[in-house]
Amino acid sequence: MSKARAPRIGDRIRHPDWGAGKVLGLLRGGRMIWVEFDEMAGAPWEIPRDELMMLSPEGPPQVSTRQEKNKVPIEAGGDRVPADSKDRQAAGEVAARKVNENAESPLREDSVTARQAIEALRLGVVPTSHLDAYTVGRDVELAVIFLDLESATQDGGFRVVLGDYGTGKTHFLEMAEILALEKGFLATRATMDSREVLPNKPRRIFHQLARGIRYPDDPHLEPRGLKPLLEKAADNVTLIRRWSGKNSPDYHPYLGPALFYMAVLPAIENSDDLLERLLDWIEGSEVASNVELEKQLRRTTAAKARLYALKDFRTVTHLYTLILGGIAELARQVGYKGLAIMLDEAEFYSVLRGRDRSFADILFRTFGAACLPPSMLRFDPEVLPRGGQAIHRRFSYRYKKEQPLYCIFALTHDPEGKAVLEKSLPDNRFMELNPFSTEDYVTLSRRVLYLYELAQTELAPGKGLASLMAKVIEPCHLYGLIDNPRQALKFITEVIDITRHRPQSLKPMLADLERHLKSVQS
Repeated sequence: MSKARAPRIGDRIRHPDWGAGKVLGLLRGGRMIWVEFDEMAGAPWEIPRDELMMLSPEGPPQVSTRQEKNKVPIEAGGDRVPADSKDRQAAGEVAARKVNENAESPLREDSVTARQAIEALRLGVVPTSHLDAYTVGRDVELAVIFLDLESATQDGGFRVVLGDYGTGKTHFLEMAEILALEKGFLATRATMDSREVLPNKPRRIFHQLARGIRYPDDPHLEPRGLKPLLEKAADNVTLIRRWSGKNSPDYHPYLGPALFYMAVLPAIENSDDLLERLLDWIEGSEVASNVELEKQLRRTTAAKARLYALKDFRTVTHLYTLILGGIAELARQVGYKGLAIMLDEAEFYSVLRGRDRSFADILFRTFGAACLPPSMLRFDPEVLPRGGQAIHRRFSYRYKKEQPLYCIFALTHDPEGKAVLEKSLPDNRFMELNPFSTEDYVTLSRRVLYLYELAQTELAPGKGLASLMAKVIEPCHLYGLIDNPRQALKFITEVIDITRHRPQSLKPMLADLERHLKSVQS
């Protein structure tokens, strides 16, 4: 682009080969632009930003980031929620309802991302855009997270979210991440699975978290890792000395050396490769070798800052919570509120038994000890495993006594598993996602119809479909044909697609459904 301002949706642009066009969307952090050219209407192209020239610098006023689209007005009407109020729940519910109230307002949304969201819903997958458009029935739960974040800026926090398969745990984590970003936290998510990201492989979990960090002041809210935080901190000489000096009370054995070299290397020619390898190491990359990297850094800079190993054994989980606590505190010292972590077990934790469950419990307890003060734990954190070499065993699971580190574990509800977890944390740290009501599902169908309207497709579902959809959803939920949000979203999109593409098939389909429901009722 010839102008310094980033392009916005709706801007008029020109390409040297394909002429004038209109910006439909921003991709890959704004490096690629989704453009519909005047001479190729209906066939958008993905074009590198550098190839385009702005024709209308000002562009139309609009909400241009997901952060603004989903903004929660925490002080609307002057009724800021006090963290220590006796009426916390009621006040929090009011604050959380504003999330859903925002979703009802007709915002100027990107039609391209609306179409992408619809395609994801067809597959039963949680889309990464337009979260507010289909978030229903979670007012109280969102209020709890809202209040958690209020207090986490000082003392950290920990929350366990329990729900059966399909109750929307992943979706809820995405909404929690938005709230954290709105509150000024760095935010990140990781998902455990049965093959790669296992609870007995803490480095892999940390690697997902470190690489997935999002920043509240990033207009695109894309994962950017640790680099922006370290670069920002590296501009402060006093901060570098405090974090990298071994005799300083703020010394951090991992982030200190990383911060020191991040400040030194840019002044040295041909150091880009070393910087990338440094980031790989501090972000827990599998290919990063601390020994060889340390040797090369010492030769290049003549400095002697030591890089400690980051292993993948279950007994060194404390090293990764030590780093995460340091990231949270470093974030606070450069102007953010802290770090919010979302861990999604994707229906995995509940099936663990025996030795595997023991590994998972080590992970769970170590994260709990890093986020909550010892007085809130139901175990002695000093008995947590601290493996590795002698130097690693001396490191704590926590960077500071008080650190702004907040964590949510989303787990599939399992009575046996919950009983084990309750031996680690008090009851008030657990929260269950209740099943949706029939009214919630009806509201959900209206929200999906709204997405189709935003998508501006050639075949609109029609204004009258909302009332018809309500008549279909109610008996389906009543008789158990729909019993979770994922199932409902797939069903709703299927009915809408039949209405759009094969309207003649809609009445026979509904008649068959009605007969089936009557047979169930009888």
